[in-house]
Amino acid sequence: MAFRYGKGSKPEYTNAPGEASCRVVDCHAQYELNSGDGTISLHGVPPVYQPGRRYLLTVSLAKPGQKRWGFQLTALTDKHQPAGEISLVDENLTHLLTVTRPDSSRRQYIEHTAEGSYMGTKDGPVSWKLAWTAPGRQVGDVIFYTAGNAANFNKKPWGDYIYTRVDTTHGVLRPD
Repeated sequence: MAFRYGKGSKPEYTNAPGEASCRVVDCHAQYELNSGDGTISLHGVPPVYQPGRRYLLTVSLAKPGQKRWGFQLTALTDKHQPAGEISLVDENLTHLLTVTRPDSSRRQYIEHTAEGSYMGTKDGPVSWKLAWTAPGRQVGDVIFYTAGNAANFNKKPWGDYIYTRVDTTHGVLRPD
């Protein structure tokens, strides 16, 4: 989807519960999810969040041989409800989408823009910064669902690799 949706894909492609990833039958389905020697990471997620605190996070994506990049991220509670607030750090590289779900919750997504697809940047890593403000009260664990597309920039959906990851921050300190 980094080509067809160079400025970002449709929302709801983070591989969160009830969502697909960009590795869907009519799109980037040539390779298995998380295959090859690429990597996706999310830096800055605290082990335990403090209610109302703002955290700076960075998504990074790399894959030898690829030349175009994309990502999408959402933050949910362990009950799949929106958690906290995502905000932009660099409006040139990222933008926000909001989707009203059937249960009337409003799920937020952040993803790359056309400029943020880093066209022609070979191998990576590329990165995108965002801010996440934790919920104002404890809501339990918050799970970040992130999907990335390491595309080969051939203007077709094949030859692209889709990577996903799940990162969790806890609402309360858990004993080991």
